[in-house]
Amino acid sequence: MKRILTAILEKANKSLLLILLAGTISSCDSVLDYDDGDCSTEYCVKFKYDYNMEEVDVFAQQVRTVTLYAFDEDNNLVYQKTDQGELLGERNYSMKVDIDPSKYHLIAWAGLNDESFAVPLLYPEQSQIEELKVKTLRKAMTRSASDDEKGNYIVEQELHSLWHGEVKNAPTTRSGRQQISTVSLVKNTNNIRIVVAQVNRSGGPVTRALTAETFKCEIYDDNGYMNYDNSLLDDNLLTYKPFVVEPETVSSRAFSEAGESAEEYNSVVSEISVARLMADKTPELTIKNSKTQETLFHVSNLVKYLEKLQLEKYKDRHYTLQEYLDREDAYSMIIFVDEELALIKTVVDVNDWIIQINDIEL
Repeated sequence: MKRILTAILEKANKSLLLILLAGTISSCDSVLDYDDGDCSTEYCVKFKYDYNMEEVDVFAQQVRTVTLYAFDEDNNLVYQKTDQGELLGERNYSMKVDIDPSKYHLIAWAGLNDESFAVPLLYPEQSQIEELKVKTLRKAMTRSASDDEKGNYIVEQELHSLWHGEVKNAPTTRSGRQQISTVSLVKNTNNIRIVVAQVNRSGGPVTRALTAETFKCEIYDDNGYMNYDNSLLDDNLLTYKPFVVEPETVSSRAFSEAGESAEEYNSVVSEISVARLMADKTPELTIKNSKTQETLFHVSNLVKYLEKLQLEKYKDRHYTLQEYLDREDAYSMIIFVDEELALIKTVVDVNDWIIQINDIEL
């Protein structure tokens, strides 16, 4: 009887061991070391957007569509996938992919929208990296040929936020079965808020009232055609016009005495959406009188103003100019006119920082 019981126990133990091993294998448990490609490894790509002025990752709050492209060492497209919607806002979101992303050249475009940008259709095993170019949509105007392209290619819509990311042979981390590669994003779109504020210096009646139709603002830059590596390709000179113009009350310390609070002014705000600002470009800003076409305010290189802001307001950050332009995505510039709509040629308020106009060539 004792031998029979011993035999039964031995068989039971063997059966239990087989069940446990089978369960371990079928569930791809990390107890065993499997080669790449086995079901034990789930490849994922996470996206991060902390390249901003707050230096905080806000990918989940801001991005709602992302397309990943993977190229081999010969620059051939081997894999492509898009995720979109509220899925990207989930706390632990990562894109599940069918390749080992650490072995490829990864490029990501986030925020692609066919109302703002054009991107070619690419096909795995057919397309190459040089074909991956993104163009800001513009309206071509019919005008006589001239050396000056101002007004020929118009962008007057609010551009959808756009981000770019790139990494080769990305470092990976493991979390259980997951092998995770990370792509960091840089934002390529900016909102520039141009404010014309009227100052009543005399305290008497305003001679000429400021309205939304009084002035028109335009920004000129050839920055609308982006390559796969986020460098700029040769492009036409784009004319960026406001997507909205509206009256508003704004506050500024431009004419306040030291220690006094900001004053409020009646103003007109023009919101302009532009593509990536580059340190080696010279975007122009022009504000003209809508009736007379006389120039009220002209900046031959808007980046100079933004550089002065960076050097004064953010000098402790130690950013390069290009890093600052890439991290900051919203600018507000206030210029001031008097009771007769003449420019007050003393100061400009840029992102709440007072800049002396005399310091910069207009």
